[in-house]
Amino acid sequence: MNITITKSPLCLCIILFSSFDAQADWPQASGPDYNYVVPGQAAKSFSGARGTNIRWRVRLPNTGQGTPVVYGNRIFVQCHEPITTDTEMSSLTIGLCFDTETGKELWRRKLPAARTTDLSSLFSDNTAASAIVTKDVVAFVNVGGRISVFDHEGNQQWTYEWVPFGRHHSRQHEPFVLENQIIIVKTIKDGLPISATTKGGSHPLGRSKQFWTHLHAFDLKTGKINWIAETGTGCHAASTFGYSKLNKPVIMTGRGGGHQPPEEPFGISRVNARDGSTDWDSGIQGYPSAQNVTFNKNGVYGFVGQNHIMLDPANGLELKRVSLTTNVRITSGYPNYESLDGQQFQPAKKAITYQTNIVVGNYHYFLSHKAGFIGRIHLNTDAVEYLQVPLQVVRSTHNKEIKILHQKTLPNDMKNADGFLATQDKRNAGSGWGHVSAASPTVVGQYMYIPTMVGTVYVLKWNSEKLDAGSLVSISDLGPAGKTWTLSSLAHSQGQLYARTLRELICIESE
Repeated sequence: MNITITKSPLCLCIILFSSFDAQADWPQASGPDYNYVVPGQAAKSFSGARGTNIRWRVRLPNTGQGTPVVYGNRIFVQCHEPITTDTEMSSLTIGLCFDTETGKELWRRKLPAARTTDLSSLFSDNTAASAIVTKDVVAFVNVGGRISVFDHEGNQQWTYEWVPFGRHHSRQHEPFVLENQIIIVKTIKDGLPISATTKGGSHPLGRSKQFWTHLHAFDLKTGKINWIAETGTGCHAASTFGYSKLNKPVIMTGRGGGHQPPEEPFGISRVNARDGSTDWDSGIQGYPSAQNVTFNKNGVYGFVGQNHIMLDPANGLELKRVSLTTNVRITSGYPNYESLDGQQFQPAKKAITYQTNIVVGNYHYFLSHKAGFIGRIHLNTDAVEYLQVPLQVVRSTHNKEIKILHQKTLPNDMKNADGFLATQDKRNAGSGWGHVSAASPTVVGQYMYIPTMVGTVYVLKWNSEKLDAGSLVSISDLGPAGKTWTLSSLAHSQGQLYARTLRELICIESE
């Protein structure tokens, strides 16, 4: 571990638990209220392929995955370093600042880190953690082992460095702000060898607690660690912040999933957000962890096997378990939809495409692991519904021709804006459903935006009485089919949507 602090006349404001400064439109991946949900209005349909409702678009220096974050007239995003030839691996990332009105780049800073990783991985790379921004600072996290904090003019305030444990990144945990702290996930143990960052180098070290990853709270002014969570957080888990019924600030976190992560017990924990202590641990057999640990004051919600579970948020006890496959409603046959009740859904191996679940109102939405089916469960009635959608709409950039693809998507070319391949794994060119650490949906007002890896964005009216043909508002896109790749959620600010792909940062105009 290494902390470097650069002195400046910066005066850091204190961010209250209840809200961000009014100008912090999208200050972190999960938005101002930590749940990917905001009021307001944004475009109901758009096409990056044809330039429809696109206000501006700018080339990015290379591939990247984190969600753009917005404060006032500035937008911040992280990319991998520029490359001059086809490239599979890298450790250096770049933090960038743009003007929200014009898309003009204002500054960029290098963010070196210890771990080298494969670019554009469908399971994450070093850019997977989104930045966080407050009134005074922006913090970039290279998950290869570095936090770098700058003021809004790009003057460095402090850095913190470490050597991560294991090949798998904590891609699912998005950094967020609590008071004047940034919450990230990292290993506690210092002084690990670089070999520990690889799969082969980490296995001989074993599974003891010293190698577990935990939530860490860093003071944004000094870089000091204020607390480390007592319970571990698995590398697949997406922790979330909110309030208990007694208005206590809490974090829900999880453990479990593939590749035998060492943190135990598999299941969900509630962490006291003020000091990192554990309120409760709930062991859940078979809990996969690769999901957002969603909750509200009535329950903690998740997916285990082919079931939806609800825990008591006060003590972690399981309240109910509902089948996602039996006696469900299925709407299929786009564009001439037909809805059938009392159906048996034939699922894939798992329940959901990872990280695609979101709780909004009385509903828990998710992309099924079975490609093409958007699902939701009513949290009060337990009714389960599925809407089948095309995997991709291919819009010609030369004429008005449109092709609807239901079974397979066009493979991505995986090239950056300079025309170089920025990838290693052939699976990165897939559809973005199923076995992929996907982007989380975003809700603006009555509309939900669900992006997939091929640049398709499903726009739904989330509060429709039935999940059917009337729920699907549009099938939009972020760019030409086969040349557009993204693992980033959409951000919202002042009526505009912001998205990023392997090649571009895009501002989608309000209607």
